[in-house]
Order: sequence, then C-alpha cells, then structure tokens
Amino acid sequence: MNFGNHFKYTLIFFETLFLVLGVVLPIARIDEFWFFSSEFSILSVSKDLFINSEILLSVIIITFGFFFPLLKIFLKVFEVEKFKELNLHKFSMVDIFLLSFIVFASKTSNYFEVHLLHGFYFLFSSMILSFLYVIIYK
Repeated sequence: MNFGNHFKYTLIFFETLFLVLGVVLPIARIDEFWFFSSEFSILSVSKDLFINSEILLSVIIITFGFFFPLLKIFLKVFEVEKFKELNLHKFSMVDIFLLSFIVFASKTSNYFEVHLLHGFYFLFSSMILSFLYVIIYK
C-alpha cells in the first residue's frame, strides 16, 4: 500500500468516525426562558419523533443525516462506478442545514437560545473531510 492509498483510507476512517460521533453526541443545547435547557442529538431527535408517531420525519432525518453520508463513505471504499452518477452528496448532511435554521431562529428570538455542542462539530468535520476527499481524489 503506497502513501496515497494510506492517506485515502485514513481520510475515510476519520470521516466515518466523525460522522458516527456527530450522530450520537449532542449537536445542540436549547435554553428556553433562561430556566429550561435541553440537549439533543440526531439519534435522540429521530427516536423522539418516532415515539411521537412522526415516523416520516424520523426516517427523513436518519436517512439524509446518517444513511446517505454512510453510503457515500461505503462507495468511496468500494468504488462502485454505477453510483457515482447519482450525486449522493446533494442528499446528505440535511441535519446541518436544518440546524442552521434553528440557530438563525434563536438569534432573532428573545425566548430561546441555541448553543452548538460537540456533535455539531464532529458532523461539520465529517463534511469537511468529505469535501477534502472529493478535491483530492476526483
């Protein structure tokens, strides 16, 4: 294995690790009315939505926030040519997109405040590593 392949698989390993940590660890904390505080992760939000009969929303968040990025990583490792034309990168990381709306809403509201936590930074790092992979190996 040469240096190029070693670096490639190291990049893929850390992208996968950061994605999993980003999904499991809390991504944000919401402080409401200066008294109430709650933390949530992608996994906990999906579980809560599923329990509250919001199955479609739960499936959308897990699919686009975890399974599509994981599928992209899998396809990087096994280099399946048929899937390269699907442009899966357009369908992943919807969780970061949605989180940006929550942060924006908190900045314009007097009633709640959002603080980004470790999970967000792991998700963001996974996304950056994915873009870095595309720049280097495409």
